[in-house]
Amino acid sequence: MSEAQANHPWRLPRRDYILLPLIFVMTALVVLAGGEVSVRLIYVQDDAAEPCAYSTPFGFRFKPLCTSQTKVWEGPWITQHFNECGYRTAESCAPRPAGMPRIVVVGSSVARGALVNYPQSFAARASAVLTDRCRTMVDFQNLGTNPSDFDRIDQRIPEALALKPSAIVMTTGPFDLMHQKDPPPDQEHKELPARIDLRGMVSILRESRLFMVLQYYLYRDPLFHIRSFLRNGDSADYVRRPLSAAWRQRLADLGDLLGRITSLTAPTHVPLLLFYVPDRAQAALAAFGSDLPNVDPMVLGEALEKVAAARSVRFFDTTRAFAAAPDFQSLFYLTDGHARDGGHAALAAVVEEALLSEPAFANCRQERSSQSALGR
Repeated sequence: MSEAQANHPWRLPRRDYILLPLIFVMTALVVLAGGEVSVRLIYVQDDAAEPCAYSTPFGFRFKPLCTSQTKVWEGPWITQHFNECGYRTAESCAPRPAGMPRIVVVGSSVARGALVNYPQSFAARASAVLTDRCRTMVDFQNLGTNPSDFDRIDQRIPEALALKPSAIVMTTGPFDLMHQKDPPPDQEHKELPARIDLRGMVSILRESRLFMVLQYYLYRDPLFHIRSFLRNGDSADYVRRPLSAAWRQRLADLGDLLGRITSLTAPTHVPLLLFYVPDRAQAALAAFGSDLPNVDPMVLGEALEKVAAARSVRFFDTTRAFAAAPDFQSLFYLTDGHARDGGHAALAAVVEEALLSEPAFANCRQERSSQSALGR
């Protein structure tokens, strides 16, 4: 090394302080973009709007005699068919002969059987079992819709009662409770201006298919899912004792909704049965437990039971039924969150037993008792 070089050591050109980070960022973006494209080609998803759905001032409805297909990337293609009344039901909504049981289902996407084929939905499963036990057709007219309609279910009760049901089955879950006060359908699709900041970039990454695939494989371990879920603040506070003020308000809102519904059903003496469906993390907590203080997957169900009882609504928490399922991985879509075939089977078992305890199904209980006696 010459004396001149020793006196003037090499320095990185100033422009490289800009170029090198840019090269790094551009390389990362190219790798992420390539990965996203590859994942979308491998894991296909139908992102088109539901062609059978349309919006009304009273919420979403479905076109009569309409058939559509949908798919999330982690599941199979699902066919949805709606009968002549726009209900996702295999049977006609025509009037039934006197004395033949009929159940009306209300709620949001879980009630409708979103992302499962109809024969695997809890309504179809329960219909098949009750038809067998009652020795007569027990049809389920499914008025289930979307989460943004949850706080407007009372507006569908006159329509439900016109079907002359033996009982009304209503489902709810954490997502429904958190989104009770979502804006009505005519407002919820207004696009907000895109925000180009760190939070916006993180949101885009979290919604990418690449991130979802990574999340899917991590969430296959229920214990990892529990740990991740418990970091979610308000979104996880319904498994913490005592319930937060925000969740107590959501329960009060549900109580108001149930009050509006029962003011319509009580004069007709049609019973309302409310079924709570957990999400996957809550079901995992009930199945595998947690050593963290004040974490209790049953605390919300206990509070919901009190809210329902105050409105003379029969309440059923299906969390333990989900936790006891023989194949935990079959219960839920891991990233989408909806119940899968196994989850609908667990829900159907609870719905069947609940309905069999209703006076309208007394003859079915006697039939079952007679069959049991003959089998001994």
